Amino acid sequence: MEIRVKSGEKLSVKQSLFYGFQSVLACNLFLGPIVLIGIFQMNVQQSAAFIGMTFLACGIATLIQSGFFLKMQVIQGVSFAALGAIVAVVMGGGWQTLVGAVIVSSIFIILLGALRIFSKFVRIFIPGLIAGTVIIVVGISLIPVTFSSVVNLPGNANVNFFLAGITFVLLLIFMRLGHMKNRFAKILSIGGIIYAIVIGTVIASFFGQVNLEPVKEAAWFALPKVLPYGAPKFDIASIIVFCVIMIVVMIESVGTWFTLTELSGEKVDEKRMDRGVVGEGIGVLIGSFFGGLPITSYASNTGVLVLTKVFSRYAAFGAGVIAVVMAFCPKLLYLIAVVPSSVIWGVYGIVAISVFMSGITSIKKYPSTERNNLIVGISVMMTIGVGLLPAAMVGAMPGVLSYFFQAPIAIGSITAIILNLVLRARPEDQAPEPEKVTEVQPEEVVQAAV
Repeated sequence: MEIRVKSGEKLSVKQSLFYGFQSVLACNLFLGPIVLIGIFQMNVQQSAAFIGMTFLACGIATLIQSGFFLKMQVIQGVSFAALGAIVAVVMGGGWQTLVGAVIVSSIFIILLGALRIFSKFVRIFIPGLIAGTVIIVVGISLIPVTFSSVVNLPGNANVNFFLAGITFVLLLIFMRLGHMKNRFAKILSIGGIIYAIVIGTVIASFFGQVNLEPVKEAAWFALPKVLPYGAPKFDIASIIVFCVIMIVVMIESVGTWFTLTELSGEKVDEKRMDRGVVGEGIGVLIGSFFGGLPITSYASNTGVLVLTKVFSRYAAFGAGVIAVVMAFCPKLLYLIAVVPSSVIWGVYGIVAISVFMSGITSIKKYPSTERNNLIVGISVMMTIGVGLLPAAMVGAMPGVLSYFFQAPIAIGSITAIILNLVLRARPEDQAPEPEKVTEVQPEEVVQAAV
């Protein structure tokens, strides 16, 4: 794949902010908090504060990872694998209990990285085929979310689908323009996500889906509170659950990192992987003091990179700066919030497809044997199946199982890991030797991550 800007290449401040803003929009950092706002029925003031805290936590974590630890183009956002556990803990023990569990579990993750345990876990349990399967699982879980989210939007369903479809097509056009041999077309392709969102929002305004009143009324500046829910409470059961959840979240992140190595040709060796684990743990720990939630490296950003082909970590640093600034400026938060959800989901559809296809690409080097097909197929089946289970059935499961079965990505990933151990690999199941010897091959990266 053509790479326009490599990971280590510097960008100007304007370029960093431009590409970073594109990632902030496409990754839809609002989505996690908006889901929880709906579940807990927060009022306008609570919602604004909650979104601000989330952006601050995500921005800090992104700056830490892209600037100092993993040093790759990763955007940190609230993990959907943790949402079920978040709801269960808050309902049972309150926000203070959740914060206590997140603090302890983030320290646990930091120790796994600092003691170089996590990379050993990856070597044993997540070889190249499993890493690719995890990426596919992430993409598979994102695709139906796009459709179901548009279906469940308030208002006229036909209008919502029309706006999502228009934005989807606009982004496709900008992507294809990038293949033309002129500079103007390349500019349109690189900034395609922003342009599609802007045009989609303008079209949506004719259907009454853009309301600027909240932007006018919002304050320009607001200070986030430290420990907004009060002193944390430490409940052993909640802490154990979140330690397990954080491992699943890290597996989700590692899948994203492997996707980046596939796309960019970069290395993630033992030292870098453990450093990334430490960075993610520190980001979650700092964010928890501002009411932040478990955070992961967003797979949706890899979809953005497939479209822009700009892998510079300075773009992620720009995204982190933007997220932090927005946390201190409610007016900017509301300015992004006025973008209709139908428009965002139109973009998200392309992003989900890109993530899914990058997973397919990463496993193509492996032969289509019965064992390999079973691992990929069963993992995909479990991901889709768990997402279709009735809420009442999931809620009736024992506590820990209930947490996991509310997270299809976690179930799909765990299924792949277990099948890899149960169905022992034979020589004919391995990738051909020539694919594994060159220094920059992703398979070499995966096997060396120990």
